[in-house]
Amino acid sequence: MKDLFCNECNLSTQIPQFIAEKLLGIDNLPLLDVRYEQMRNCYDYSYPQWQVVFTEDLKPFNKYDDTTAVTMSIKHPIFMPDIETLDKGAIGVDLPTWFNIQNSNPVIMLIAQDPLRNQESYGECRDAVLSSPFGLHDATHRGWKKGGMMVYELVSRLVMAGYGVYITDSRKYFVYNPVTTNRFARLHRKEYADILKKEIEIVKPTLCVALGRKAQRAMFYFITENPDLKPKYIPLPHLSGAARGAIKKEFPKLKELKLTCDNIADEYARIITDKVKHIK
Repeated sequence: MKDLFCNECNLSTQIPQFIAEKLLGIDNLPLLDVRYEQMRNCYDYSYPQWQVVFTEDLKPFNKYDDTTAVTMSIKHPIFMPDIETLDKGAIGVDLPTWFNIQNSNPVIMLIAQDPLRNQESYGECRDAVLSSPFGLHDATHRGWKKGGMMVYELVSRLVMAGYGVYITDSRKYFVYNPVTTNRFARLHRKEYADILKKEIEIVKPTLCVALGRKAQRAMFYFITENPDLKPKYIPLPHLSGAARGAIKKEFPKLKELKLTCDNIADEYARIITDKVKHIK
């Protein structure tokens, strides 16, 4: 999967440019290009190996040595003033990632919920803490059952079936705690919908998959605001340990099986690929 992670394609230049213009500020574009290069090159690195990769401009907050997340100042003229007014830390931004994007293969767009950050660890940090959706750029995190393993197993199955996969968040910022970030998301709901629209225009997905209720609500709002742009879309329960109950309720078949990462990934992959096969 390493060679297929953020592989060279049209997204390689368009996505960093898009993130700079729409989310973090155009002055951050050079750093975003470097960050994507870091993630590509260090896809299989352990935490000790990552320590020699970090730079003065792209490094973990507080010299943490058990993370691959780095900080970046927020310079976007829309988001920066509101975040400064809040004066709260634990600001999460996940950089969209992709696998196996080719000229001819169908693309599945996985839309997660929001870039959660730990208030206890990052409450004093006023810069954005950059990671990726489900931490799939991080070899240690995607190997944890309580981390990114379930999503990684799903992505692996879709890639093996010949699909390209693009992963992003519906809510682009997490700020401090759920109460604060919900308020911030409501304030910027229109901006988030515009950003998602731009992503869909760039990626041109065959199918969008909204994982979890927050992502599903964001998709509903997006479709309402953009009646002329209606991507094929299905909702599925979020892929996390906390969502096991929702997964079991949604899929009776899984009640008969153990809710392992493999079984859940198999079922999600089956549903997604069946849907794509019936898209005309």
